[in-house]
Parts: sequence; structure tokens; C-alpha cells
Amino acid sequence: MTAGTPHTDPSPGRSALRLLRHEFVTPEAIYGTVLITVIIAVQEEESTADVGLIVSALTAFVFWLAHVFAHTVARHGVKRGKEVPLATAVREAIFHSTGFLTGPLIPLLLLGLAPLGILDDESAYTAAEVSSLVILFVLGALALAERGRRWYACLLGGLLTSGVGLLVIALELILH
Repeated sequence: MTAGTPHTDPSPGRSALRLLRHEFVTPEAIYGTVLITVIIAVQEEESTADVGLIVSALTAFVFWLAHVFAHTVARHGVKRGKEVPLATAVREAIFHSTGFLTGPLIPLLLLGLAPLGILDDESAYTAAEVSSLVILFVLGALALAERGRRWYACLLGGLLTSGVGLLVIALELILH
């Protein structure tokens, strides 16, 4: 199996889970999900949903940009005796960092329902924050489902993942 190609599995359900986890679930996407929840929670205390959406989206973009910058600087140069040109380092950094943009998408889309008049500000903020916990739950459950665990183990894994995510979010909010 080469890098970037999904693992082939005779079971169609398991290969779809592997594709989902390995192509779309990255540490950066998980961190982006946690980060956007903290940003949205802070904005909830300080502004309306339309302002909160703009500030949250811009902050997520700046964190993505910082990650691209850090990855580019760290990757550019000579690595293991092979020169890594700047353009290659930038391309790899952008690819590596996309999770910082994809992780926040669902919470930001839900927060965007308030300026559209579909939800009131409080409901949009709540939906955005809860969606992050649901995302973390799904990711934890998928990790165990991919390994062929029983439904109740997947449920427990999802609950633990969202619980730990909630704890991290709460700690970041306390320290903010």
C-alpha cells in the first residue's frame, strides 16, 4: 500500500470506514474541531452570531495559516540528505494542514444559520458547539468500528472521545 491510497478490504463497509478515517480524519481536523468550539464559546459571551461567525472563521483561518507556515519552515531545506524545495514544502504544508479548515466547517455552517435568520443567535451557538461534540463522538465510534468492535464498544468509544473533547474544551475555556 502506498501513502495516500486507502487500505483495501474485502468488506465494503469496513473499507468505507477506513477511507473516511484515513483520508478525512486527521489530528489537524480533530484539533480544528476542538479549537473552533473554544473560539465559538468565547464569541458567544462577547458577540452576536454574525460577528461570532466572522471572528471564529477568521481565527480558524489564522490558525491554519500558522500551521502552514510552521510546517513549511520545518519541512523546507535538506531532509534525510534530500533537498525539499520551498514550493514542495508549501504544497505539503497546505495538504497536511487542511484539517484546520475542514474540522471547523460544520460548526461554522451551523453558526451561520443565525445571520440567515434560520436560527436565533443562542440556538445557532448551541448547535455549533454541540455539533463539535457529535463530530468527536462519531470519530471515536468510527475508530472502534473500523477495528470490528461490537456496537456497544463503539458507543462507549464515541462517548469517551466526546467526553475527553469536552474536558479539553472546558480546560481551554477556563484558562482563557
